[in-house]
This record gives sequence, structure tokens and C-alpha cells, in this order.
Amino acid sequence: MTRHKKRLFGRSGLGVIAIGLPAAMFLLLSLGTPDFFSARNIANVNSQITALLIVALGQLIVALIGGIDISVGSVISLTSVVLASLSASVAVPVALILAALVGLGNGLGVAVFGVHPLIMTLASMIFVQGFALLIMSAAGGTVPPLLIALAKTNIAGLPAGFFWCVSALAIVAVLLHKTAFGLRLFAIGANAQSAALSGVGVRAPRLACYMLCSLAGAIAGVYLTGRIASGDPTMGEPFGLNSVTAIALGGVQLSGGVGSVIGVVLGTITLGLISNGMNLVGVSPFFSAALTGLLLLGAVSLQRRKAIGI
Repeated sequence: MTRHKKRLFGRSGLGVIAIGLPAAMFLLLSLGTPDFFSARNIANVNSQITALLIVALGQLIVALIGGIDISVGSVISLTSVVLASLSASVAVPVALILAALVGLGNGLGVAVFGVHPLIMTLASMIFVQGFALLIMSAAGGTVPPLLIALAKTNIAGLPAGFFWCVSALAIVAVLLHKTAFGLRLFAIGANAQSAALSGVGVRAPRLACYMLCSLAGAIAGVYLTGRIASGDPTMGEPFGLNSVTAIALGGVQLSGGVGSVIGVVLGTITLGLISNGMNLVGVSPFFSAALTGLLLLGAVSLQRRKAIGI
């Protein structure tokens, strides 16, 4: 392998774990569960991982600058109750604006006031979740029919989630690899001080990253709310840590500067296959949550040990 290829491979973060885990899960499920390859199950897997993939792509953007955002799950919950509480004409714009404000608050706390990202997003997670519960204390409300159709309608035999995934992947791939903004993120994550000395602005990209992550949460919330056709103030609870687990399994370095869209896809598929496999064999979903925690611990433990989360 040439030095140039090694450098590219290193920046992507892809390795044995990122590639091997989903391949092993796929092999085990294909051999152990006869219903795994059924069209219905494949469609279910796609629908189940769509929201997580969108959120994980937003988490990737933040992680590339050495940050973390665990408030994104609360943004999903807030989006859901807004969509189910307001009229169809204003629900989506209001949800996106609120998500952008949450991201802006996180970015200001981290980039301007120097609050640790974990503390800043933990505080906003609690605040936003409480705000969502104030709007709607239990699942219910009326979801605009158009959102339900966008989340459930099959096109050419493919589930709607497939097109949500492809669109999200294309947008983030272009943003990170075809724009100057994407190059700045890798430079800031690799060494923020060197980037600043080289004339690369640091504060504005950090603000933008947290806003984009929150907007990704809002988009995932739109999809999930349309899929279940109901508002739910606790819908986003698992997505904060699950999205971090997905990117860590995909080789994204939480200390910044290393990661790829392909890695996020692989990490998300790994979690999706674990959840789907447990459903097929009848294992309790609570065990799936415990296993996700162990996977997060293992993935982070194998990463380079410098200022993770700063």
C-alpha cells in the first residue's frame, strides 16, 4: 500500500472492527435466522436504521472537530411533539428553527464560552427534553398526512427510508469531501491551534457543526414521527448515545480529525443488525441496550487516548 493510500485510509478511520463487525453480524444472521433475507425483514432493517443513520451523520460532523452532542435525542423528541401539536403549514419550519437554536446554543457554549461539549450538550439535553414534555406529556397528537406519506410510501418497491438514507448520505458526503467547509473540519479536528495559525477560522465552523447536528436530529424526528404517525415526547431518548456508538464503531475518532461517511454507515448497520437479530431470535430489547453500552465502551477504549470529547 502506498503512503498516499495509507494516509487516506487513516483519515477515514476504517479498520478491522469497522468492517469486520457488520460482516460478521451479516454472516451470523444469514446462517442462523431463515427469515433474515425476506423482503419484509430487509425493509424493516432499513426503516429501523434510517433515523439512526441521519443522526449519526450529524454526530460525525461534530466528532470531526473533536466534539460530541448527546442532546440530539432530545431534539428528536422536541421535533416530534412540535409536528404533532402545530398546524401542517408551520410545523416543519418551526421544528427546524428550534433545532437550529438548540445547535446554536450548544455551539456558543462550546466555541465561545469554553464549556466542555459533554457538559454543554448534557445540559441542553435535559432542558430540551423537559421543554418537549411541557408541550406534550404523553404520546398523541395529529401528524400531517404528507409527513406520514413521506415516511411510509414505497417507491418502485423500495421503502421510503431508503431514499431518506441516500439523500442524507449524499448531502453529508458532498459537504465533507467536496467543499472548503469539510476540509476545515478535518484540519480543526487534527489540530485546532495549527489550523488557526494557518488562517483557518475555528469558531464559526464549530458553531455550524453543532447547528448541523441538531438539524440532523430534527430531520430524523420528522421521519420517525411520520413513520409512527404520532407525536412522542420521549421518542429520541436512545439516539444520543446510540449515535455516538454508531460513529465509534465506524472508526470515527472522538478526539477529532478522523472519520468517514462509509464508517458511519458501517457502524449504523452494525447496531441495526444487532437489534434486528435479537428481534428475530426473541431476545429481550433490554439486552440490546446493554450490549450497545458495552460496544460503546469497547469502541472508545480502542481509540487513541488524547482529549476525547474536547
